[in-house]
Amino acid sequence: MEPILDLSHSSSRILICESDSTDKTLEKLHQWSRAQVYTFGNMMKSYPERTHRLAFCRNTLLNKTHDLKADYILVTDFDRFPITVPSFLANFRYNIDDWSVMTASPSDYYYDIWALRTLSDSVMNYDVWRRIGDLERSGKNYCGGKLVDLIITIHQKYMPIEYGLLEVRSAFGGSALYKVNSTYGYQYDGATCEHVSFHLCIRKKIKEEFLLIRNFKLNK
Repeated sequence: MEPILDLSHSSSRILICESDSTDKTLEKLHQWSRAQVYTFGNMMKSYPERTHRLAFCRNTLLNKTHDLKADYILVTDFDRFPITVPSFLANFRYNIDDWSVMTASPSDYYYDIWALRTLSDSVMNYDVWRRIGDLERSGKNYCGGKLVDLIITIHQKYMPIEYGLLEVRSAFGGSALYKVNSTYGYQYDGATCEHVSFHLCIRKKIKEEFLLIRNFKLNK
């Protein structure tokens, strides 16, 4: 993260939100002198659902970022973060007037199917876990593991960089670069995957700009 921060304006900041850690995560974060850490302790009683906790934390950081009057926000989950400087800079090879959000594609396979919504009305434009739950409750003799393979695993494919940019309704993949002015007035919602509602609002607001996937890669 710091090499990317070093490329930016001196006013740039690393903002981290933490909750519900049971290991030494918080201790390690406070040792990071360049990071501003916002911690909320045990949130499970107030927000039993994980997606609601994620939405709360993402909204906290989003609001803090808006206060900084930044031009761009790089949102990332640190457990999937290893982005190189060249792969980050690759976002700016494209005309910055042509996109609002760039999301990541891992170097092995595209794991983040839950946050993905394609432009198709029928293919990958639904909550995959809800679809699995509905089928399991349908009374038909489905094998749970087989449903995961048919609805999720089959779509978790590696996407070569030669594919170029793919326009989608929503995606994340571990990291996303946002133009800040496209995020004003919107918040994450944890009712389903928190990224989906946020991205759909952005697309509705800025119809002429694209939410794109597949520019900068996450490397193991």
